[in-house]
Amino acid sequence: MINCKQLCMMLLLALCTLTAHAQQAELIRNGDFELKPSIERGTKATTAWDARKPVVVVYVDPVSADNPYYAVIGCDTIYNQGFDGIPVVDGTKYDFTVCLRNLPALKEEDRTEGCKLLIIQLVDEQRQPLAEATIRAKGNQWQQYHAVFTASGTCAKAQLAIAGVGCQKIAIDKVSLKKHQ
Repeated sequence: MINCKQLCMMLLLALCTLTAHAQQAELIRNGDFELKPSIERGTKATTAWDARKPVVVVYVDPVSADNPYYAVIGCDTIYNQGFDGIPVVDGTKYDFTVCLRNLPALKEEDRTEGCKLLIIQLVDEQRQPLAEATIRAKGNQWQQYHAVFTASGTCAKAQLAIAGVGCQKIAIDKVSLKKHQ
């Protein structure tokens, strides 16, 4: 007969297993730019993200009140290392989702109509592409976008690269990458 202590231990083990599986499914770390020391010691909004210039994180007009922070890029590239690298296998398909909204320029003469083009890549340690997709963000309201791409190489510690084309700025939030099911 199972006593209360054994039942609690079994439930705790099941919960730990589910958490581990959920973390394995998501390949991006801090895809919502919400990490901070109060959540996890030694973290900040840009934890797991890298760029040549500092990654700009803001909180004006967010996706939701529960998710107030997001990144803004122009004609630069931001990289996510995942959880100590993203394991990429040749021939494997990956599902990418992201919430985007175009940001109008402050000066009216700098404003452009149209779409912001983003190039999404999985890159190896030398930042050579292993897989690529493009997304055209339309409008100034938050919208979710989805892309599926197939890896053309294998790398144990790949990174996700999000490159903005053109100088128009775009807000990025809720970045997710998972193996295609």
